Amino acid sequence: MIKIEYRQTGPYVDQGQENREGVDLAVVSRVDLRWYYFLSDLTFTIDEADLSPPWSWTPVFDFLWSMEGALEHLERSEHTTIGFTENAELIDFVPEGEKVRVSCTYAMGETVCERADLKNAWFAFREAVLTQLSVEHPRLAVNPVLAELSL
Repeated sequence: MIKIEYRQTGPYVDQGQENREGVDLAVVSRVDLRWYYFLSDLTFTIDEADLSPPWSWTPVFDFLWSMEGALEHLERSEHTTIGFTENAELIDFVPEGEKVRVSCTYAMGETVCERADLKNAWFAFREAVLTQLSVEHPRLAVNPVLAELSL
């Protein structure tokens, strides 16, 4: 079983980051939305393997777009990694037929899952994030860059 969840930890307002006051989320750029808004604690587990980043303030949209890119590479049977904006840690994805071997630099061990299960978990996570944040921030729901999260 694959579980990807988040809990908002922001706003982390050091140096003006994540300060949404007065910002029209309908027109925030992909870059800003990806790296400066909706900072979160992420949970990412595959069966018994906990691949959750052990730090806070991970931008949830960066993780969504990074996972989308990783899944595109895996569809082409290409090895890929996801990096994080706030450090040099990585999640490593190695395709093995219809399965994927997953490990990370910040935790011990590795695990294997079905590529289709990983994709389905990403879809469910994407829908949960978009639904919750669109309800909380209606202007965000009309931002055209969110349509890019469509795999």
